[in-house]
Amino acid sequence: MRWTTANVKHPNYTAKHELFVGTQTGSFKHLVPASEDSPHGQRNLSDLSGLDKDSRVTALAFGDDAQTEILLGRAKNTAELQPLANGAGSKKIINFKAAPIVGLARFNDKLIAGIGNGEIQSLNLASDEAAEPVVINTGNQMDHLRQCLQARNIVATGGKERQNNLKVYDLSSDGRQVFTSKNLPNDYLQLEVPVWDSDVGFVDGPSVLATCSRTGYVRLYDTRKQRRPVTCFASEEHGMSFASLVARGNYIYTGTTMGALKAFDTRRMKTHVHTYKGFTGGISDLHLDATGRYLSSASLDRYVRIHDADSTVLLYQCYVKSKVTKVLIRHVEDETPVDTEPTAEKVAHPKKDKTIKATPLDDEYEDMFDQMPTVGDSDSNSAGDSDDDAEEEEEAPTKPNTCKQKRAAPNTSVKSKKKKL
Repeated sequence: MRWTTANVKHPNYTAKHELFVGTQTGSFKHLVPASEDSPHGQRNLSDLSGLDKDSRVTALAFGDDAQTEILLGRAKNTAELQPLANGAGSKKIINFKAAPIVGLARFNDKLIAGIGNGEIQSLNLASDEAAEPVVINTGNQMDHLRQCLQARNIVATGGKERQNNLKVYDLSSDGRQVFTSKNLPNDYLQLEVPVWDSDVGFVDGPSVLATCSRTGYVRLYDTRKQRRPVTCFASEEHGMSFASLVARGNYIYTGTTMGALKAFDTRRMKTHVHTYKGFTGGISDLHLDATGRYLSSASLDRYVRIHDADSTVLLYQCYVKSKVTKVLIRHVEDETPVDTEPTAEKVAHPKKDKTIKATPLDDEYEDMFDQMPTVGDSDSNSAGDSDDDAEEEEEAPTKPNTCKQKRAAPNTSVKSKKKKL
């Protein structure tokens, strides 16, 4: 598909997905690309009247494996629990003791939040709202907190500077630190290599992790082998600044602040293997669906996109009017969202199925119909038509003769005048 700034949907994109989008203005939107009527329609899930300059969405994650709950964090000290199933209750707001919230996780009945000042705060959802959170100090700055989907008791954090590098914690043992990364050796000038883990991600398990950096590196760690990265990619020549990351299988997908989306193979990290096009702004967040085939992205150019992770084809693009900071993609069973109700107009006038079954053409069968005479006219009409045609055929030859006689008359008169002269 060619590059464009319009809302597009690839004709081969038939997967049933829905998107949840958080923006810089604080709005939280719901999109259903699988809808046939309005694939680019948007619906606000948050109250726009209560938003302020500190309402920017800074964290977005699913609260359980069934993806029936969304955890939303903002630049202020508030987090929201948004249920997605019908009859699951209303939205719940939890207040933490610091801001901004850079990552959210849920383990058992506890809500865990990563704070920008380097703290991990844990609140029991069943306790009183005035209860003090349990605090785990990871450093003095944090860029992101990520929960492992295969082992939800494991979380990883990353930030700027060496003291805030990649760390892994076990929530089931009172937040015990189980791993801390080690920087690369000093360069040839014996200077420390800059560390800035702007985003972290688990690669199909709690033991293998990937990080990306604003300074231009992508690193892969194996906590079972060593503290230093087992393989890495450095972009000193290209000048890339990686801001977001998501990993699955043998591939790491990274987005840069300049609008470049790259895929790296963990078995050979010397260069990227895929490039995804269509961006005009920095990529702020990435998320894969449950199958790992569809890659959703949030960009500061106010678009959300879905790419095919294998073929890199742009399948879906939608303009959401605000700078997008976070995105989630989820598979839906039904094409209609669960929280929408049919209107009276739709019930009174149901739409007919417009699907057309295509059958292969048979040349011999088509020729047989072409040679058949037209049936439906009466015998009298056909007889009258044949008589009229016969009369027209008889009169037709006389018309050119009269024309020849009229044209010949002036020629004879001219010749007679010449003879007299």
